[in-house]
Amino acid sequence: WPYPAGAERQETRFFAEGHFYTPDRRANFIATPYRAPMAGLSADFPLRMNTGRIRDQWHTMTRTARTSRLMSHMGEPYVEIHPSDAIRNGLQSADLARVQSAHGSAILRVVVTKRQPEGAVCTAMHWTDQFASQGRIGALIESHRDPVSGQPELKHSAVRVTRFAPAWYGFAVMTRRPDTSAFAYAAASPAKGGWRLEFALSETPETWELLAAELLSSETCEAPELLSYLDNNRGLYRFAAFDGNRCHGVLFIGTEPVAASRTWAASQMNAVLAPADRYRLLAGRPGADMPDKGAIVCSCFEVGANEIRDVAAKGGCRTVEAVGMRLNAGTNCGSCRAEIGRMLRETEVAKAV
Repeated sequence: WPYPAGAERQETRFFAEGHFYTPDRRANFIATPYRAPMAGLSADFPLRMNTGRIRDQWHTMTRTARTSRLMSHMGEPYVEIHPSDAIRNGLQSADLARVQSAHGSAILRVVVTKRQPEGAVCTAMHWTDQFASQGRIGALIESHRDPVSGQPELKHSAVRVTRFAPAWYGFAVMTRRPDTSAFAYAAASPAKGGWRLEFALSETPETWELLAAELLSSETCEAPELLSYLDNNRGLYRFAAFDGNRCHGVLFIGTEPVAASRTWAASQMNAVLAPADRYRLLAGRPGADMPDKGAIVCSCFEVGANEIRDVAAKGGCRTVEAVGMRLNAGTNCGSCRAEIGRMLRETEVAKAV
C-alpha cells in the first residue's frame, strides 16, 4: 500500500519527495465543525477517561512486548488518577481498581499523581488478553465515532473508578510463562530468563505450598526445592524455589499490594546462590551491600529510579545531561529523557520543602 493495481512493487519511503497521495500531489486539509463529545459525564460515570501510549510500547504490543528490556519499564496496565479523586474513591497507589464505563470494564493498577487533572483519569491502550487478564482498554470505549474520519471517542469516555479488593495480592518471577486462568487479576510480562507476574486471588488456595510449587515449577524442574516464610498472623507468605543452587523463581503473597523490589527479584532468576544468600530472596530486596536500583527508567542501559535519584541528591547531577554523563541514562534512544527531567524537578521540590 498504496501501490495501484498492477504497479511494479518498489521499496520507497512515503512522502520522501514531499508528495502526497492525492490528485494534485498536495496535502488537503479538511475543515470539520466542532462536535461536543457524546459520552457525557453523569453521577454514575463522573470521570473523564483519556487513553494514550506509554514510552516503550506500541499499539497492542504484538512486537514490543516480546522483549524483556522494554517490558521492564512498565509491566502491567494502570490507571493514573489525581490525589483528590483517589481519596474520593478510596484509592491508594498500588491498589487495584475496576474502571467501568457504560460499555465495559477493566482492572488496572492505581497510580496516584498530580500529572492528571481532577475529574480525569488516563489509561494506556496497549494491553490485550495475551498479557493481562482484564487490561483491555478498548472494552471501555463506546462506539461513538467522528462522522468524517471514523475515529472512535478515545479521549473522552465517561467512567467510574472503584477499588477492586481481592482476598490476596501476589507477585512472582519464574522461568516459564504461568497459567493465569484461575486468578481474579493477572498481568504477565517477559523478564530476563523467564516471566514476571502480578496477580490477585479472590479465594484462599488449598495450600500456599501447592500454589508455589505449581507456579515455580518448569519443564526442566517439575519439583523445585522450596524455601518458605509463612506468617499466618500477618497474612504474609513468601517462597523461593531452587534447582540445586540455582534460583528457579520467587513468590510473594499478602493481603495488601506486595512491597518488593521487582527489578532486583527479576535479576535473581537463574542466579547461583550459596545457602547463606538464599534468605535474601524472601526479604524481597537486596542487602545493604547490593543497593536496589529501583524501577527501570532507562531501558537501554537498565538504569533504575533509585540510581537517578541518588546521583541527583548526592552526586550533584541537576540536569538530564549530567545524569547521562554519570549513568549513561538517556544517552542512547533518548526516550527516557523526559522522565529523568521530571524526576530531577521532583527531587528539587522535595529538597526545597
